[in-house]
Amino acid sequence: MARILLRFSEEQVSQPIASEIIIKYKVPMAIMSAHINSKGGEILAEIPDDLQDLVVNAFRERGITVSVPKLIEVDSDKCFSCGSCIALCPVEAISTAKDSTVKFDKEKCLGSTCSVCVDVCPARAIKSLKQSNGEQSSNSRKRQ
Repeated sequence: MARILLRFSEEQVSQPIASEIIIKYKVPMAIMSAHINSKGGEILAEIPDDLQDLVVNAFRERGITVSVPKLIEVDSDKCFSCGSCIALCPVEAISTAKDSTVKFDKEKCLGSTCSVCVDVCPARAIKSLKQSNGEQSSNSRKRQ
């Protein structure tokens, strides 16, 4: 499954754009998180990998800003398993492995749309690479 981040403007929020695309393309879409109000908002959704290009293009054609978030990565040489990231992860995607190292569950992780673990890591061992409109960039505060 691919994750996409949809950003809606104030004008777009009142339109049924997401439901139109779901119905038109018969795409199963799991909403991982959503923050929407009258001023705009964003939806983090999971869609089948084979439909990613079709769905992303459909949203972009309707004026929606689409990002393809990247998951976080950990530099095991820098990580000293302090647990700070575990304590603050809002979706419990980080745990302690049997060998007391930090373990990331990529299925649960919200990736670059959250990045709480990146900001809290004292060793700067976690990095989150972001993609904006299909182009990759990195945030210098983010760790891998």
